[in-house]
Amino acid sequence: MFLLFVPFLLNGCSFMDIDKRAFVTAIGIDHSDNMEKKYKVTLKISISKGDPATTGSEFTLLSFDADSITEALKNMKSMTDKELFYGHTKTILLGEKVATDDIRPLLDYFVRKADIQRTTYLGVAVPTAFEVLEFKPKVEQVAGSYLFSMFDQSSTDTPYAHTLTLFDAYRRETETGLNIAMPIIKFQNEKIQVDTIALFGKKGMEAKLTPKETELFNLLTVGIENGSTMIHTEDGAYTINVSKGNTRYKIKETKNDIFSVLFHIKLDATIEEKLDNHLNLSNDQIKKIQDEAEKKTKGEVDSLLEKIQKTKLDPIGLGLKFNSKNFQHRDLNSFYSNLEFKVKVDCRIKEASIVG
Repeated sequence: MFLLFVPFLLNGCSFMDIDKRAFVTAIGIDHSDNMEKKYKVTLKISISKGDPATTGSEFTLLSFDADSITEALKNMKSMTDKELFYGHTKTILLGEKVATDDIRPLLDYFVRKADIQRTTYLGVAVPTAFEVLEFKPKVEQVAGSYLFSMFDQSSTDTPYAHTLTLFDAYRRETETGLNIAMPIIKFQNEKIQVDTIALFGKKGMEAKLTPKETELFNLLTVGIENGSTMIHTEDGAYTINVSKGNTRYKIKETKNDIFSVLFHIKLDATIEEKLDNHLNLSNDQIKKIQDEAEKKTKGEVDSLLEKIQKTKLDPIGLGLKFNSKNFQHRDLNSFYSNLEFKVKVDCRIKEASIVG
């Protein structure tokens, strides 16, 4: 008798032809210009060329003002003759004004939405998500792929690139001792640039890092490749390329309720350019450049850590690591305020390839 019911169960599985689907590659959330509505939700939809199985750089935007994301997405179903498909959504952008609000309901919604991948990248769009999504790069092969490539570490080796997935953002928003660091996508002068980071508290964006601070933050967290800095010594000015940089850190108690974080930074670098002449460098000159690079990096990292500490945010996750090994200490506010930083930098210049 059981076998008789199997065909009826199988009929519940739905199948839809690919030419009846509209592939959403990116989603943008802005404040609505309508005072009676909360959000302006924008979908970037890739348009197929001839063959329904292939997509190109052509796209269309759908927008709807609503008080909830669910309401907006449901209403946009009536704005197309195809079924909206979110399986190819790679990017979710929050407009700058939305990012300053409590973003927890948005993260909770997208994490719970079954057809949105948790590996989708998140970013803050400046000035608005709509303007960023509306821009069409000349080099884009598939609609939405340009933004995805800028976040994907396998596609770019810029030291400013910082990635944040939906899963990681939700974890950072709900975890104690860890805050969100989200890349900022700026649209200006008909170009898109991603070289800064926004720092979030538990209820929205609270601070921004400069491009140089963003590079240093990546150095402290995930490491960098192809970073650069200008070094001045008594022998002249030099540009060094940091081919690889990474950091390890330890948290130690120095006094009663006083803790210090020891950051050990290692840099592998080459000298790319000497700005005044083409003279070959001696070992003593290279040693001076190494020492100056270590001194400069230490000073810049000290300033960044001091800036982050003043915000009382923890995008590095020091509080999480502290609590994982010190269960008797749970007051992170006291931990942050009494925290001391010690930075050690080791720079090794492998070769001096002067370009002049």
